[in-house]
Amino acid sequence: MATWELSTLHKKSAVEKQYWYKDGKMIVREEGYRWGTFTVESDERPLTDEELKNEDGYELGCLDNDQCWELSDLNDGSWAEIETGNDKTSDEDIQEFEDAWEEDSFCGVEEAGWSNDDTEYHFLGPLKLVNTETGEEFLGDEDGE
Repeated sequence: MATWELSTLHKKSAVEKQYWYKDGKMIVREEGYRWGTFTVESDERPLTDEELKNEDGYELGCLDNDQCWELSDLNDGSWAEIETGNDKTSDEDIQEFEDAWEEDSFCGVEEAGWSNDDTEYHFLGPLKLVNTETGEEFLGDEDGE
């Protein structure tokens, strides 16, 4: 089985979306990174040329063969946004979450009673796919560059 590496062609195109819960309330924290890389094991090329263009964004989940993309790295966080995830979450909850995050990141919000129950990863814009065994590259831009 081949190992495939997927990354973005443009910076600030890797997104981590965290879902935090506490007492029926939900907060969504979205963080953008300059670069990110994921890998997957597959006998088949996991994405087509059209999919590599990635015009609508790509969620890094599992493939049709039940193999799942695994996070290798996210580099250089460049922005973060926090929003309410449901109507039970107040502005005060958002402020408490932001203060705890500023104080001690993940540990701070967990100490405040929030639980990170789900995280999604998305790539925006054209993608680069590399077969790590052969070095063959597939690019998602129109020029193939």
